[in-house]
Amino acid sequence: MYTLLVLLSVNLHAQDSKKIEILNADNTFANAHIHPDYWRLIGNVSFRHNNAIMTCDSAYHYTSENKMRAFGKIKINQGDSITLTGKRLTYFGLENKADIKGNVVLIDKHMTLKTEQVFYNLSTNIASYPQKGTIIDNEKTINSKRGAYHSNIHKFIFKDSVVVIAKDYKILTDNMHYNSNSEVTYFFGPSFIISDTKTIYCENGWYNTKTDIAQFIENSYITTDSYLLKGDSLYYNKNKQYGKAISNVELIDTVENMTVFGGIAEYFEAEKKVIISEKPMLELLFEEDTLFMHAKQFVSQQKEGAKKILAYHKVKFFKTDFQGKCDSLSYNFTDSIVEMFNRPVLWSDDFQITADSLQFLVHKGEISRMFLNPNPMIVAQEDSLDYNQIKGKNMTAYFTNNKMRRMDVKGNGQSIFIIRDEETEDKIGLNYTECTDLILYFKANKLKEVTYEVEPNSTTTPYQDVEEKNRYLKGFNWRGDEQPKTKEDIFTEK
Repeated sequence: MYTLLVLLSVNLHAQDSKKIEILNADNTFANAHIHPDYWRLIGNVSFRHNNAIMTCDSAYHYTSENKMRAFGKIKINQGDSITLTGKRLTYFGLENKADIKGNVVLIDKHMTLKTEQVFYNLSTNIASYPQKGTIIDNEKTINSKRGAYHSNIHKFIFKDSVVVIAKDYKILTDNMHYNSNSEVTYFFGPSFIISDTKTIYCENGWYNTKTDIAQFIENSYITTDSYLLKGDSLYYNKNKQYGKAISNVELIDTVENMTVFGGIAEYFEAEKKVIISEKPMLELLFEEDTLFMHAKQFVSQQKEGAKKILAYHKVKFFKTDFQGKCDSLSYNFTDSIVEMFNRPVLWSDDFQITADSLQFLVHKGEISRMFLNPNPMIVAQEDSLDYNQIKGKNMTAYFTNNKMRRMDVKGNGQSIFIIRDEETEDKIGLNYTECTDLILYFKANKLKEVTYEVEPNSTTTPYQDVEEKNRYLKGFNWRGDEQPKTKEDIFTEK
């Protein structure tokens, strides 16, 4: 009977390659009364269809339908590229399709898939699994609720609750493609790449897990414990610990209530540093107001104990009651000190404040103290011709609610004040005073009182007798045309 079966199968195969060819069965049973639709094959069963060989413990061969139902130790070998094992198999010869169930394992040169059911098309070499599956690929494990594998091009399509677990990162997404040959992962839809120090999010992009280079687009960002970096496009090289965000960049520091916008941001992971350029703008939230700052470049340093923001070249900032300009600036968040360098100038309400170097303390979103040295000077414009002026060796200003309430002048104190008639407000004189130390008190943004620590040397000249050379203290420089009056002015070149 078995010899006849083999001869019949070989003859049929010669006539039509679509017919299943039985290669072996220890025993074969045919019963036209009990199971007229199929032959029973028992023991070491093997059969071939086109370029695939399948083995099992037992099988039903539906000759008229060109179909096999196989049981126990299922194994399918397709050339030297694919091996598929399981417990139960239904094979449809007319369609070249296999439905294999029970502890299914699919193995090729690049990966191993484990799941409970696989539909495999031997013509297209596409395997799909409708239930939870696990891929083991080198040092990565990939889980998903369903997916498909195109073995010809080594491409996986993962759907629903996809989780990738690697040595030092994890990926969470719902729609991911993966090439097991190139080891490149492609993301479609909300996706998270999570490591110990950061999380990367995107809604489109790719990640080469072999080279650890990635490109992310569509609402992409990198987030750490202290800040979030986002842009239209994110490039990341894990080996070099370097990232780059391009277009509509935002660096958001939620701890310090600060955001830096720009066109390009470079991320140096080892140094915990981000550089933002291309028309960058910083926004710093105070309790009731926002400070806007522009520079050619901002550098955010996030090292513990040395957290700071640096602004380089042509720095200008605007706040409703506080504006400034300098060449470079640093804000150390650890000690809350802001330092301004290279021709710094501040405008606080009616006062222009200058020095070779300016420092001020920011506490809970408010300026508390300011240090000016050397060559400090305070100027308030009376009108287009005259200015009240104070200078000294060092100055310290004290603020309440971001309003200057007191200024201590130490060493070489000098002042010029315009004296007005209390009734007519006409200018009647110019007072020049020298004193080693003096204290100025302010109220409602106006100078209300000056206290001289020692006996001052004071001279008042009638206004009509004032000579032009005596209107200004040495080093006087009115820079009112440089003052930003609006948020937009921080981008002007003045």
